[in-house]
Amino acid sequence: MTLDARTAARLAALTAVAITLQIAESLAPRPLPWLRLGLANGVTLLALVRLGTAAGLTVAGLRVLLTGLLLGTFGGPAFVLSAAGSAAAVLVMAGALRRLCPPLSLLGVSVLGSGAHVTGQLAAFSGLFALGSGALALAPVLTLTAVPLGLITGAVVLAVHRRLPEW
Repeated sequence: MTLDARTAARLAALTAVAITLQIAESLAPRPLPWLRLGLANGVTLLALVRLGTAAGLTVAGLRVLLTGLLLGTFGGPAFVLSAAGSAAAVLVMAGALRRLCPPLSLLGVSVLGSGAHVTGQLAAFSGLFALGSGALALAPVLTLTAVPLGLITGAVVLAVHRRLPEW
C-alpha cells in the first residue's frame, strides 16, 4: 500500500483513536469481566469504509500491537485473545463490505464483526488453554451479547461516518 501524507495522517489518527478507546474500555468498570462495547473495532470498521481493506488491517494490527505494549499484555493471553478477535473481526467486516455477503448496512457489518470477534477469541481461548471444544459452552452467552453490542458500535460508527467530511 503506497501512502500519501494525507492517508498516512488519517491512518495515524484512526489508530490513535482506536488505541485510546481500547485502553479506556479496558480500564472502565464492566458488569461482566469479558464484556466490552468494542468501540476500537468500530474505528477499524470506519477505516475499512473510508480507506479500504489495507487501512482497516493496518489500524487493527497497530492497535492490538501498541495497546498490548502500552498495557503490558504483549505476548500474554489477553494479547492473544485481542489479536485473534480483532483479526477475525476485520477479515469478516472487510469481506462483508466487499459484498461477499448480501449488501448490509454498517449496523449489519458491525454485528458480523462483533460475532467474528467472539468466534476468534473463543478459538484462541480454546487453543491457549487446551479446552478443545469445551470453549464452545461459552458461545451462546457471548453471541447473545455480541449482537446488541455490535448494533451499538455500528450505530456509533454510522453516526460518525455520516458526520465526517468526505476523505
